Amino acid sequence: VSTSKRAEPRVPFGQVVERGMLKPGDQLYSLNGRHSAKIHADGTLVAHDQRGSIHQVGAALEGAPSCNGWTYWCFKKRGQAIPIDMLRKKIRAEMTP
Repeated sequence: VSTSKRAEPRVPFGQVVERGMLKPGDQLYSLNGRHSAKIHADGTLVAHDQRGSIHQVGAALEGAPSCNGWTYWCFKKRGQAIPIDMLRKKIRAEMTP
């Protein structure tokens, strides 16, 4: 039995920062490699003159009306680009009884 994405618990990006999975000052990178942004303590991202959520900043940088920030951004670990969605999946797994 599969559940729809909408049925899964919502995880704000700030929770990733609160849990220490990523830290303020860390850089995120777009999967296409064209953009980067710095994480702030409140869970917002800053890239050039753009500041906002993972979704807002991704959309602004791409000139798009919307963006799924969970699949747009990645972090680097030992030189590997890892989508931040992997961190959301870890949190969701901990939330599921």
